[in-house]
Amino acid sequence: MKETSRQERIGFLRQQQERRHFLGDFLTALSNIIGEVIPEAAVMTLEETNAATDKLHYRESQAPTFRFTFPFTQVEKFREICSCLKPDLSDPDTYFATARFFNSFFLRLDSSFAIDKLEEIIELDNNSFYIFHKDFKNGLSVDSNEEKWTENGKTEYVWTYELSVWGKEWVDKIHFTYNKHT
Repeated sequence: MKETSRQERIGFLRQQQERRHFLGDFLTALSNIIGEVIPEAAVMTLEETNAATDKLHYRESQAPTFRFTFPFTQVEKFREICSCLKPDLSDPDTYFATARFFNSFFLRLDSSFAIDKLEEIIELDNNSFYIFHKDFKNGLSVDSNEEKWTENGKTEYVWTYELSVWGKEWVDKIHFTYNKHT
């Protein structure tokens, strides 16, 4: 067996193990957050997940083209700006993933819940979540970080939410809304 095919096989087995161990609990926790049961049909197969991650890694448009950050204390302002994408995110063929399980499973479902429940989703994953349009031309990630923040002449370390958006359609919508709110 060639070394690369052996490594690929080991990686595939790890993905299967992660799905087996964590997928059920993740779906239950996310269902509790959004207030409705996520159907098994929303879980993409491992092969579909791998194909999706391959598409994402090979697309040049994935480099974030618009990014902004707000402290946790301004989450409502952050949410208002992100809400302009809700109609796009409500497409049932939108892809949703979290950083922790990005290589193991994606969900294909209406992902508009993520705007209203971003704090809970970040807390669930302890990192980031991602949403991609069905054709992968547009996407976003929401992340939390501790950053040096200056406001009213006072500088301190605070926890922040960061939105990164790519793809012309979504960037245009976010940029327009961001300018109205800042």
